[in-house]
Amino acid sequence: MAPSRPVTAGDHVFLVDGSSFIFRAYFQSMNQDSKYNTRISDGMPTGAVRLFVSKLLQFMRDGAAGFMPTHLAIVLDKSEGSFRKELYEDYKGHRPDAPEDLKVQMPLMREAIRAFGLEPIEQARYEADDLIATYTQEAKARGANVLIVSSDKDLMQLVGPLVCFYDFESGSKGKPGYRPERNLDEAAVTEKWEGIPPEKIGDVLALMGDTSDNVPGVPGIGLKTAAQLIKEYGDLETLLARAGEIKQPKRRETLINNAEAARLSKKLVTLDCEAPLPVPLDATRLPEPDPKTLVGFLKAMEFNTLIRRVAELYDADPTLIEPDPRLMPGGEAIAWERAGNGAEEVPFSAGETVLGEVDPFAGLDLPETGAVRKPVEGLGTPAQLAGKRATEASSQSFDVQSYETVTSLDRLKEWVAQAREQGFVAVDTETSALDANLADLVGFSLALEPGKASYVPLQHRSDSDLFGGGLAPGQIPLDEAIAVIKPLLEDPSVLKIGQNLKYDWVVLKRYGIDLRPFDDTMLISYVLDAGKGSHGMDELSRRHLGHSPISFGEVAGTGKNQVSFDKVEIARATAYAAEDADVTLRLWQVLKPRLAGEHRTTVYETLERPLVDVIARMEMRGIAVDRQILSRLSGDFAQSLARLEDEIHEIAGEKFALGSPKQIGDILFGRMGLPGAKKTPSGQWATPATLLDELAQAGHVLPEKILEWRQLAKLKSTYTDTLQQHMHPETKRVHTSFSLAATTTGRLSSSEPNLQNIPIRTEAGRKIRKAFIAPEGSKIISADYSQIELRILAHIADIPQLQEAFAKGQDIHAATASAMFGVPLDQMTPDLRRQAKTINFGIIYGISAFGLAVRLGIPNAEAAAFIKQYFERFPGIRAYMDEIKKTTRERAYVTTLFGRVCHYPQIKSGNPSERAAVERQAINAPIQGTAADIIRRAMIRMEDALKAERLSARMLLQVHDELVFEAPDEEIEATLPVISRVMTEAPFPAVTLKVPLAVEARAAQNWDEAH
Repeated sequence: MAPSRPVTAGDHVFLVDGSSFIFRAYFQSMNQDSKYNTRISDGMPTGAVRLFVSKLLQFMRDGAAGFMPTHLAIVLDKSEGSFRKELYEDYKGHRPDAPEDLKVQMPLMREAIRAFGLEPIEQARYEADDLIATYTQEAKARGANVLIVSSDKDLMQLVGPLVCFYDFESGSKGKPGYRPERNLDEAAVTEKWEGIPPEKIGDVLALMGDTSDNVPGVPGIGLKTAAQLIKEYGDLETLLARAGEIKQPKRRETLINNAEAARLSKKLVTLDCEAPLPVPLDATRLPEPDPKTLVGFLKAMEFNTLIRRVAELYDADPTLIEPDPRLMPGGEAIAWERAGNGAEEVPFSAGETVLGEVDPFAGLDLPETGAVRKPVEGLGTPAQLAGKRATEASSQSFDVQSYETVTSLDRLKEWVAQAREQGFVAVDTETSALDANLADLVGFSLALEPGKASYVPLQHRSDSDLFGGGLAPGQIPLDEAIAVIKPLLEDPSVLKIGQNLKYDWVVLKRYGIDLRPFDDTMLISYVLDAGKGSHGMDELSRRHLGHSPISFGEVAGTGKNQVSFDKVEIARATAYAAEDADVTLRLWQVLKPRLAGEHRTTVYETLERPLVDVIARMEMRGIAVDRQILSRLSGDFAQSLARLEDEIHEIAGEKFALGSPKQIGDILFGRMGLPGAKKTPSGQWATPATLLDELAQAGHVLPEKILEWRQLAKLKSTYTDTLQQHMHPETKRVHTSFSLAATTTGRLSSSEPNLQNIPIRTEAGRKIRKAFIAPEGSKIISADYSQIELRILAHIADIPQLQEAFAKGQDIHAATASAMFGVPLDQMTPDLRRQAKTINFGIIYGISAFGLAVRLGIPNAEAAAFIKQYFERFPGIRAYMDEIKKTTRERAYVTTLFGRVCHYPQIKSGNPSERAAVERQAINAPIQGTAADIIRRAMIRMEDALKAERLSARMLLQVHDELVFEAPDEEIEATLPVISRVMTEAPFPAVTLKVPLAVEARAAQNWDEAH
């Protein structure tokens, strides 16, 4: 620190909102080339630190807004455990955890501040805003000028004489979201807030609320209305006292009913101007950095460009300066240890154990209750730690007899206390059924360290009484156990670790528990190893731990003898359930460090973990279905099937079982001699749908009719008959289950029932969609990306003609035909457009000349000529496909634009047909996977965007490139543009596509009419 110098009149005090500053640096770093975002020697994420240091250097050397600081304070949020949480427990309760690759950079940010000769300023129980407010008042009182550097609108309350608000640059020039730097004085702030002066902004915020901080506000009141009310009534209290005078009935009733929420919100948004200052204002004097310290830090970070710049600015010879050894790869890592004296950095010697060696990349965000960061020597790089963990895990044995059955409330409280002290716990639920929306909670298990696990039985049934079904003895009453475990599962300072946590999330939510924060080992595995195998717990245990867990069948029986888990004897249940938690914890210890070691943290943090509760809420909402329409359709389909069966038998000249592939093969290939015949290993004719489709396209009537019969039979059995059985007995809605880790490319899948396979282009499929309806007073909204995969292909393969056509909003298939066949757009024929459309979509999936010939009904040679001509007109596509094949053969994986890795180990198969099939999958994966990533990003952002606009639309379904919502009639007009905006802007800021995304969103009474 520089020597103190009293702040006096005429000084310029810069107060930097460090947390806002750091987050902006992080998200801006996501727009940079990935090679600038990690330390080359060990892969440590450093992109946000680099931009943070660059901006801090700019402030110190060039100032801002035309001023040079005499004093500079970098103010941080110490934790989220501020006094506002004591006023309102849910304050900032919905805010997601910081991305993992930002968390590991936070200690480096503090080191960067110190390297400049400054001191990071933070204070327990107070937010950065409160410290900035206190500094501001003291500086004003001395006549100094104050520049508040932030993007947080709450701090605009402080603007006035001598005080300005400086919103630093957002994004990069020419990129979406760019705003020039702004220096706002009192007049500018007043204009921004609809004529409200800074001192009244708190009243407006109290009415508006704040979704990012979970400040409740008053429902339905936005900025314009809030400003109008405060200007009319003067202040919040006067408004609430006179709310009965308001003429609009709905507004009057809303204000009266939410008066206390508004008063609470006012307390939450009011800044504390008397916060205790850990660093006196005079001690914030701008220092002259010590070149040796600063260059030592930069060399440890490997910021070569900044090293040269700093060396020139401060006349230093970098060759004579050694990198800071504390920050070198393998020198130190950051771990967490619990203590009772706040969050303070202290020395830590090599060889000590911290939390059983919790690594810096485990993502533990332990807050105010005693988290102390301590460097631990010898852990090495993330990759080295991951390897060490994997070796240790495979050598650790399991002893299921050592697991504890928790049968007393006091003992459960002890387990909860240990979990709180440790800061993380593995959790698993046991239930009476597989459907999370119907299952009863039978018990739950906890694991604190390998081998230390327990099971808490709650509702196991006894068969000893006359009727059966009575509770078995020795269990904690359900309500009492919930009361003890709920605070732990909702505690933001304790990380909950689970496997396929979406299921547990729904079960626990139905018992009033909001599970947060959490890590999901299934999703971590999915991010790391998609395409290498399944991500179920048993398979992961065998793969990573060398251990085969007890199967469900071993404790509950199989087949007709299987019982639900509530009928399993408690001792056997303990061995099974506690082992699940133990395995999950060990998997987490093995897999989590790999995220940082393999540079996959951002994918997990932005595409996977945030989607869990979004999908869980969708599953709980379900969608309304008209039972009468389904029943009527079942009858109609039955009649159509009977008619088709008669037609097929007449064409074949004999009766046979349409459900028998063997008899179909004998007719088509044995008796009729149709082309394309192949036999299965068992010796019977193969009749896959693809072959029948090719025969039908070639003009053979019988295969076409058989396909029609198969599809109609499937629709009847899968949808019109069984959807009625899937209707929830209480909600009367259908609740599908989405799988987040079932495909290699990131696409979601749906089951029980599968709502993603209802055909949209057939009349029968559209009739089924008509049965999906909105309740009275609401509408179904369908929002669908238009030709998203072709747009992504145009971007990835860099096809100027396609990019131009999309930019101009042209018919892309007509534009393709025009480019291929040299026909002007105004002279395009339907046949040429159809051919181009078939090729456009076929190319994405690696269509062959034979496949194209079948689809277009043309000779093979002509189809081959079309494909050749297509690649000649769009050479970038051929180059893209060749490059993907080459790199996939070398690496056995491809990546999406957002960094998702899709593994294809079979690319090295000795079977030519299998290898060719994998090549086609690999070519499509970056395109399909990027589309899947984009809609995931849209889903993650959607609920907050709707909430910010005070809209009550609910997201119900995701069907590949389509999202389905339910919204009140009166909100449809306002909802449609919000949904479209979120979807079209979903790639930003991580990726800027060279073509615009387009979304078609419509509302109607049923799903078919909305699509």
